[in-house]
Amino acid sequence: MASGDPKPPSTASSDDRRKRDFLVHLEAYLARRDGVDKLLKISRYAAKIALAAGTLPPELAPRVKSFESSVGLSRKAFRLGKFVQDVNALRSSTGDPFLAAIAYGGDGIYYFIEQLVWLSKTGLIDLRHASLLQKIAVWAELIGYIGSITLKLKEITKINSCLQSKEKSDEEVQKLRGKLVLKQLSIVQDVADGLMALGDVRDGKGWFSDPLLMASAGMLSALISTHKNWISC
Repeated sequence: MASGDPKPPSTASSDDRRKRDFLVHLEAYLARRDGVDKLLKISRYAAKIALAAGTLPPELAPRVKSFESSVGLSRKAFRLGKFVQDVNALRSSTGDPFLAAIAYGGDGIYYFIEQLVWLSKTGLIDLRHASLLQKIAVWAELIGYIGSITLKLKEITKINSCLQSKEKSDEEVQKLRGKLVLKQLSIVQDVADGLMALGDVRDGKGWFSDPLLMASAGMLSALISTHKNWISC
């Protein structure tokens, strides 16, 4: 999920990042759990788009489907313990406590239950519980996105108010504009992820059943989150 955003880098660190060797930057990116997770996310939704487009040769489609499923399971394992991030975000939140509880609470519950879903898919927990766990997880995820989007809209309003102040230096204005762009991108990402969560809640009924639409939303989310993590490391 995207309830938290990477902190925008300072002007000096931005210059350093532009001068940094690409492979050094890539190493720093891949050292992050979120960095690897987002690359897996891109791989998974690229496979989903290929499958949904129906252009794959018949002999290749089953292998791509198996790859997509394996990557999805790998991502669940790779996010073990990530719910702690939301617990800490909720503890340190200084904004609206109700919205923070919805955003970070929903996100944290989703990531916690996803660990149990992973254990059920690996066979450690009885597979009979997987369906119920997934339903609880997707509802928590959807509620978390609603809270996250609302929080970020309020933050954007505050940033815009600060930008209208005439007492800001050029450097401060530049930082605020960078932060504003990240928040706007984060909202787009949350909407895309929320669309997929809504599709899961509705069990793919209605226009939410279109595989290509859902896969495209996932790819958009993956690219935005990859960009945010790349510029923050």
